[in-house]
Amino acid sequence: MTFQVPAHWRVFVLDDTQERLDWFRERLPQMRFAKTAAQAIEILAAEQFDLVFLDHDLSFMDAGFPDRNFGNGKEVARFLAIRKFAGKIVIHSYVDVVVIMQKILPQAERCRFDQLEIVTAHSQAAGQ
Repeated sequence: MTFQVPAHWRVFVLDDTQERLDWFRERLPQMRFAKTAAQAIEILAAEQFDLVFLDHDLSFMDAGFPDRNFGNGKEVARFLAIRKFAGKIVIHSYVDVVVIMQKILPQAERCRFDQLEIVTAHSQAAGQ
C-alpha cells in the first residue's frame, strides 16, 4: 500500500527496529521517532503531528507476552485515543495483536511494514 505524504506534514514513527527507522528516514527525512512507548508519549504530548506510524512490539516482552498493555504500541494507541488525535494513523506492525490497537483507534489504517511504501509530494515532483 502506498501512502502519499505531503512534504510539509509532521510525521512521527514508533518502532524499535533501527533498520525500519532507517527506511522511514530515507523517505521522510524530517520525521521524529521513538523506540519506546514512554519516549513516544513524551514526544506526542509535546508536539503536533499530521501522521503517526505505530508498531506494536517494542521489546522481546511484547512478542512473548502479547496481552501486556503497557510499554508497547497499545499504550501509545490509548494515549492517542484519549487525546483524540485528529491526524492520520497507520499501524505498521506484523503481529496479530494489531486488531486490539485498531479497536482502540478505529480510524487507523493497517498496513504491514513489508507492504508499506511512502511517497512524498517532494519526491513526486522530482519524478520519483
